[in-house]
Order: sequence, then structure tokens, then C-alpha cells
Amino acid sequence: KSDGAEIDVATVGKFYIFGGLSMTVQDIMTTKMITVTEDTPITEAAALLEKHALTGIPVLHGTNVVGIITEGDFILKNTHLHIPSLIHILGSLTFDRRAKKFISTEYQTLRKGIVKDIMTRNVVTAKPTMDIVEVVELFRSKNVNPVPVVDDTNNLIGIISKADLVKLVIGLLK
Repeated sequence: KSDGAEIDVATVGKFYIFGGLSMTVQDIMTTKMITVTEDTPITEAAALLEKHALTGIPVLHGTNVVGIITEGDFILKNTHLHIPSLIHILGSLTFDRRAKKFISTEYQTLRKGIVKDIMTRNVVTAKPTMDIVEVVELFRSKNVNPVPVVDDTNNLIGIISKADLVKLVIGLLK
């Protein structure tokens, strides 16, 4: 789960070099993952994100990563409104009959949506042998979190998040 804290490349690099560590993604990635498919209902994906306090879930076709659905994907792309907030606001307002019908239709369309309707398709991935410092730079330069870890044939083998890096820094400080 991300709280918006930035991971500092220099700090991780200092720990990495000072400690004489040779750590790669596979050393700290999570291998027990929650995944969804392109046909998973949006409501189910949202519930999984919330229930497990995740920032993103890989979208698979078989074992291949075809997308990722993140907290950001649940924000309406052309506005600054968050879908659950919008639904709450609309539910508390009084509308005339035409507006209610329109809102009801839009809400039902949203409820019928599936992951492929809102997922990010151009997924930034990492390889298990990637150096930890490279991953930190990837988080910063691409502004992504989490990052699926894939093998040479794009099969999902793990996931790494900023939270994994925070755990690493905490462990090095002990």
C-alpha cells in the first residue's frame, strides 16, 4: 500500500553500496499475488484492491501479463472525480426524472464494466535479476507502483512495490 512517500534513489543506493549488498528484484519481490483477468468485473477488482490494501493488481491472460489495474485506473480519466466519491455525491442529490434516468443508465454501465475497460495496457515490468537501485529509478522515472515481475516470455512470477522497498530500508536500518 502506498502512502505517497517518495523512495529516494540515493538513500537506497547508499545502503546498497555501504552494506556491500548485491540485491535484485527476486530477493524482495512478492510471489503470492492476487491477479485478475480482463473479464473480471470492475466491482470485483475494486473490492480486491480495497480488501487487500493493494495499489495495483496484474491482469493476466493465462500466465502472461496483459495489463495492470491500479487505484489510478478507478479515477475517471477526463475529470478529477473518483468513481466511488462521484457515486456517493450523485446518490445524495435530488434530480428531475430525466437526470435520474441518465445517471441510472451511466451507473449501470459502470457496474457492468470489466477490467479491460479501464486497465493500463502498456505495463511497465521488471525482470527478477534487475538491480534494486534500477527498480527504485524505475518507480521514479515511470511513476508506477506496483511493477509486475516477469520472465523472458512475459509470464508473471512476482510483483514489487514501493512498500517492498520501504521494508528493505527498514531491514537495513536495524
